Amino acid sequence: MEKYLDKNSQPLVSIIILNYNGKEFLKPCLDSVLASTYHNFEIIVVDNASVDDSVSFLKDNYAVDRVRVISEKKNYGVPGGRNIGFKYSHGDYIIFLDNDAVVGKGWIEGFLEVFSEDEKIAVAQAKLLSMLERNRFDHAGDFLTPFGFLVERSNGAKDTGQFDKVEDIFNAKGAATMIKSAVFKELGMYDDSYFMYLEETDFCWRAWLAGYKVVFAPKSVVWHAYSTPLKDEKKYYSNYVVRYYGCRNYLITALKNAGSLRLLKMLFFQLPSFLILSLLFCLRGKFSDAFFIIKALFSVVADYRGIMLKRNFVQNKIRRVKDRDLFPIIQQKKPFVYYLDIARRYVKGEPY
Repeated sequence: MEKYLDKNSQPLVSIIILNYNGKEFLKPCLDSVLASTYHNFEIIVVDNASVDDSVSFLKDNYAVDRVRVISEKKNYGVPGGRNIGFKYSHGDYIIFLDNDAVVGKGWIEGFLEVFSEDEKIAVAQAKLLSMLERNRFDHAGDFLTPFGFLVERSNGAKDTGQFDKVEDIFNAKGAATMIKSAVFKELGMYDDSYFMYLEETDFCWRAWLAGYKVVFAPKSVVWHAYSTPLKDEKKYYSNYVVRYYGCRNYLITALKNAGSLRLLKMLFFQLPSFLILSLLFCLRGKFSDAFFIIKALFSVVADYRGIMLKRNFVQNKIRRVKDRDLFPIIQQKKPFVYYLDIARRYVKGEPY
């Protein structure tokens, strides 16, 4: 990593932090970034129309030359907000960092070391650990199941060094991910229509289809408050957002990126699965949750033409790798009981 310590030869890294009513997390996040041992970076905070004085706090406490604040009058969602930040960036690499994260001092060097190993690497995810239990994983990347759902590698396990090597992963969690700026632009950035959930999955799938790699960067260590008592998830993720966008975006992601035969297999499983989930919510008296899923299914049908235009772009303009060559790398098979357990946890509102 020594070659990155010469400031004159350091590539510029743009760190894009999206904020929505996250004032309580901004100081520890920004202070940790500013303490990084890598020096050639810019920080861009995109505020998605917060109402908790986040913008005032930023402008009062951080110099403009160190933290640039982009204050929006509308909530553009996660992909929309991150895309806005990218348009203001100048870096050779971009890092998308959640506002509820704290970074290790050498986290940027940990990222860059990975990119120097293979020119095909376009996306890398940091080692995401829990902010509360700092030796337990928040996330170590995902693989794709044959039915188009994600399966986590770490699943909340303790960090015993089991993932301490650079490895291919299908999906990099956007909470702490570095992407080559040129590739992000080439592949069309994030899909703004997703609003929340799976926008990074859609992008990573496109990256793999284009012949690039997505990897896990274990030397880039970041601690994350998500899924801990330190962050009240209900404040940020309503049942509507979770059910509607979760269902809708899974279907759209498969429709855009999967080859024809794979897509048929995924839809044959996903559509009945979401209908069954809706029925299970009804049986538990959670009628609004059931309605949100049904609404998501109808929204996909209503926007079918627009989704097919996006599919044509991915399949005809981006795809360079056939599914038969790609899926042995990105896929992980799971027994049927795995899906049943996920469904049970999802309906009961348990972590999964």
